[in-house]
Amino acid sequence: MKKRLVSLLTAAILVCGLLSGCGSKEAPTNEQGAAEENTETEDAKPAEEPAGDNLEESKAIDWQSAQDNAGNPLFIDTFVPEVPEKPEDPDALEETDELHWFEFEYPYGEIQKMEQPASPADGCIGKKIVLLKNGDHPYHTAYINAAKQAAELFGMEVDVMSANWDVNIQTQQVDQAINEQPDLIIYNPVDQETSVTHLRKMYDAGIPVIGSNVMPSNEGFQYLLSFCGPADWDQSKLLAQYMAEEADYKGGYCVVTHNPGGSAYYARAYGVITELAKIAPDMKCLDIQSPGTDSAENVKQVVSDWITRYGDELTVIFTSETTAQATGSIEACENAGRSDILIGGIDNSETALNYIKDGKLKCSTNQPPMQDGALPVLLAAKWFNGEELDDYVFMEPAVIHKDNVESFLPAQW
Repeated sequence: MKKRLVSLLTAAILVCGLLSGCGSKEAPTNEQGAAEENTETEDAKPAEEPAGDNLEESKAIDWQSAQDNAGNPLFIDTFVPEVPEKPEDPDALEETDELHWFEFEYPYGEIQKMEQPASPADGCIGKKIVLLKNGDHPYHTAYINAAKQAAELFGMEVDVMSANWDVNIQTQQVDQAINEQPDLIIYNPVDQETSVTHLRKMYDAGIPVIGSNVMPSNEGFQYLLSFCGPADWDQSKLLAQYMAEEADYKGGYCVVTHNPGGSAYYARAYGVITELAKIAPDMKCLDIQSPGTDSAENVKQVVSDWITRYGDELTVIFTSETTAQATGSIEACENAGRSDILIGGIDNSETALNYIKDGKLKCSTNQPPMQDGALPVLLAAKWFNGEELDDYVFMEPAVIHKDNVESFLPAQW
């Protein structure tokens, strides 16, 4: 009986062991099944888009057919200027000699660029750009709008910061931009001399920078990935050529300058002066003044003083922009009854084009702000796509006068 009981207990233990074994065998099966199910779920998730796909999609963007508000191409023709040989001592030359201004006209001419960040070559779509704008002005409003239009076209984000012509504010914004760690910065300096400090900081932070609209200092160029903008010296020379012909290459002239400190100040004053010294030596520069770019009344007072001081000797006035400066010049001449004085200026504002149509302004130059604003964004997109950029490119200039003004309407600003 005792033996029978032991046998029954042993059998029961064996059965329990078998049952327990079966239970433990099911558990890993379930775990393995769950693992397999999780793996399938992870595989079902959409994988991150390969960089190659983004690059191909970026390169396929049709930017060539983009248009501005007048139906003209958004992206303008550009050129790379030839740099003449630098004189041994430019400062020793007369200010009327164009090579005296070699370092102002060709600040990029002898610069050895610092090693630049390598392009990610993974496509422009999804990239972030910070645009450091020098100031607020109707021209720059159109510039910014076009930069945003171009950024949207290329699938990029652009954050705009305007310094309102205050170099101290721009210094703070440079720091802010660096802290945001964008993929690229577009930089319009307020002041040439301070620009080298700004550019060095951005370079040291490892952020690629494209200069635009206004040239930095000579030293600043070494930190730039590329520069693009108006051909200020070239358009000033074209303006001088046209006005000299209209004045029969004789008479006295005065120049209303751009804001001192920026590259436009030197280009739009001494581009005219040096060109006239070369092609019209009988034309005499009577005076240059800097009454600002936003007060027609200030310009009017300066021009009225010129008319009083120089009388009939004054036959031509050059302005560095065509809104307040053109208006003030025209009003001063009208008040003095001097319809014989020829006035020509730089840029293609709506004010300028209307004055040309009315015969009050002899000519202006074509510096379209929308194409100016779109160009650095195009260069940025090309760089993100792995394309090599020229160190500097400029927009093709042209003179606008009564015979072709209709083709430049409507104005962009």
